[in-house]
Formats: sequence, structure tokens, C-alpha cells
Amino acid sequence: MYHRTILGRTNRTVARDGFTLIELLVVIAIIALLVTVLLPALSVAREEAKAVKCLANLRSLLHFHFLYTEADPSGAVEYYRYPPLYGANLLTPWVFGGFMAPQPDTTTGYTADSTVYPVQIRPLNKFVAPLVQDATTGTNQPKKRIDVYLCPGDRTYDTAVIGTGNPNVPDTQSLASWEANGNSYTLNTRFMQGYTWPPGNFGITTQTLALYTREITKHIRGGQASRFVAWTEQGCYSAFYRAGPTPQTSQASPPRKGWHRKFSYWASAFADGHAEYRFMDTRVVHGLGWTMWDPMAPNGGFSN
Repeated sequence: MYHRTILGRTNRTVARDGFTLIELLVVIAIIALLVTVLLPALSVAREEAKAVKCLANLRSLLHFHFLYTEADPSGAVEYYRYPPLYGANLLTPWVFGGFMAPQPDTTTGYTADSTVYPVQIRPLNKFVAPLVQDATTGTNQPKKRIDVYLCPGDRTYDTAVIGTGNPNVPDTQSLASWEANGNSYTLNTRFMQGYTWPPGNFGITTQTLALYTREITKHIRGGQASRFVAWTEQGCYSAFYRAGPTPQTSQASPPRKGWHRKFSYWASAFADGHAEYRFMDTRVVHGLGWTMWDPMAPNGGFSN
């Protein structure tokens, strides 16, 4: 009898369909927590990857710039070889390379060289993209963009015309620099301010560019070359407008987030061939390990 009773027992389980409300809420809460923790980390990783690509572009541009410089036997190559052409009445450092801006800013009243100069007459393009033809020539298949001139984090296009007030450039604008200016990167022509301190007392012309470039070429070699910013992101170039030797003498706008979403972090290539993504206080013209120019020292801050 005892044996049969044991064998006759049945273990029944209650079948359920789905989850209870509490279980569902717990799962949703866990997912929300994971999203909250992981999304910022993924965003940071994505921006860091863009910065790495940006640095690679800058190193390439610097390499091509060295080729360009070595091609001139005098060693004092003018950054800007051409007088205003095609109706341009604004000279910019973007036009040393780059391509014709696909969506130029037409609200300023200026016709910038970067919006009208064909790619084949831009000096650096002889080395960067020797086979690229301008769309207006009708030869070959036109290429509207040259990828090495595009920063993947490019977020702003505006900068001040020399002699005017500082633009209040936000962290992000409706156009990228490559769209409005045909280039995400720019030569550092801010060093010219070191010869004409306080800033705003000179204009960029073919003559001043040639004069100051010949001067600076002598002083960006040797030990100083590792500190001198040769190329940088256009947003960085814009942020340094009217910078000074100290925050008290600076007329620059307050620092802002860089293109890769870190506060006042910018990617730059230096005259000795290396590139860095680093913090730069854009109110002042020099810091530990870097300089745009130094008006307190002779020759714009560069010793012989």
C-alpha cells in the first residue's frame, strides 16, 4: 500500500504564458540602465575614431606639404601663389588645397577664393590629387570632393574676416567647413598676427602672405618645428582668431567644444611631421608643447 501510494503520486507544474508585469518592468529597467551606461561610451568611442581618422588626414596633408616645399629650390615657398581670380575678393588659407565649396556661404557679401578657384590651380593638389579635374573643365569625370580634405567630425564653417569682430561660432552649425569652404583643414596663417600685434591691424594679401611666409619658414625648423602648428582643423583656426599671449590680453572668443566633442580639444599637425589631438586653450597663442605664434618674443615667437 505504501509502495503504491508513492508510485501513484504525480508532480504537477503550473504552465504559464508570458511574463508577469513585475518581471517585464524589471527587464525594461535593466535595458534602460544598460542604454544609459553604454550609449555615452559608444558616442565617445565613435568620436575618438573620427579623431584618429582626422589625424591621419592631417599627417597626409603635412606629407604632401613637405613634398610641395621641397619642390621649390629656394626653400621659401609662398603659401598663396595666385592673385585674386574668378572675381574673388576674399583670400583664404583653405584654397592652398581643397576643392570648390559645394554650398558656399552667400550671406557675407564676399566672393571667397575657396568657392571659385578650380582644384587644378590650387598648389597642394598637384601632390594630393594630381588626376582630379574641375567640373567646369569638362575633362575626365569630375570629382566634387577630395577625401583627404574632409574631417569626419567637421561641424562648423564660420570664421572672422581679418579686421572684423569675433563671430560667435556655436559648437555645431548648419554646414560643415568642407561644404561651405571646400576644406575641413587650413594652414596656420594665424602666425602673421605675431608680426602685427595687436591683432586686426593687417589684411591678408598675396604680398603679406609671401612676405610673412618667407619670414616664418626660417623659424619653423629644428627644435621649434615640433611646437609650431602647421595645419589644423578649420574650427580650431577659427577659435584662435584674436588670441593673445595671455588670457588678459586676448580678444578671442571663449573656448568651445572641438569637432570631436571634447571641450577645446583639436587635431593639429606640427611642422616636424607629427600630429596630435590635444587640449589647446584657444584664448592664448602658445601652451605647453604647442604654439600658433608668440608676439612677446622676437620674430613672432620663433628663435633662430
